Amino acid sequence: MLTLYHSPGSFSSRILWLLEELEADYAVEVVSYPKADGSNADPRNPHPHGYTPALSHDGHVVTETGAISLYLTDLFPHSPVGVQPDDPLRGRYLTWLFYQVGLTEPLVYMKGKKLLAQDAPMRHLDGEMMKHIEAILQVGPYILGARFTAVDILYMSLFEHARPLLGDSAVVDAYLARADRPARRRATQRWQPATHR
Repeated sequence: MLTLYHSPGSFSSRILWLLEELEADYAVEVVSYPKADGSNADPRNPHPHGYTPALSHDGHVVTETGAISLYLTDLFPHSPVGVQPDDPLRGRYLTWLFYQVGLTEPLVYMKGKKLLAQDAPMRHLDGEMMKHIEAILQVGPYILGARFTAVDILYMSLFEHARPLLGDSAVVDAYLARADRPARRRATQRWQPATHR
């Protein structure tokens, strides 16, 4: 049994989208998201810091979006949303999953908090990172080329959330226009934030 610990409005919505793409049978526990000082963490949530997403699979807990995405796509090997170990795209898939969670997302958050303004090397890295991503998407239409994968779920959700921080980019806009997928609509309809207030 798969149970997702989800807080409406948080990035656990990415995993709802992924679960729908995988056509998985899953349950959702709606939990409160902790305050900035860490207080108000929901005791039902198995994430060690009270954040979402957290995924429980037959009592085993996986946290962090990149790890959950890899875990789920390996758990459903016949879904085209994942890339299996014997697939030639596996190396690129792993690289982009960890590039997103290890570099892109932290830099975008740092930019949003204006932490890059006084750090020239990090500002340069941010610029080079976005040039690299845009070059990949110009070949696209997705990060791995013609194939939509869990990597795109992570990037699309981040870029939509942080769109004003990314500057003018027809490439990013065209990429985000491809996010309107049936599985995403299902996830949104099933788990509207207003439903759980």
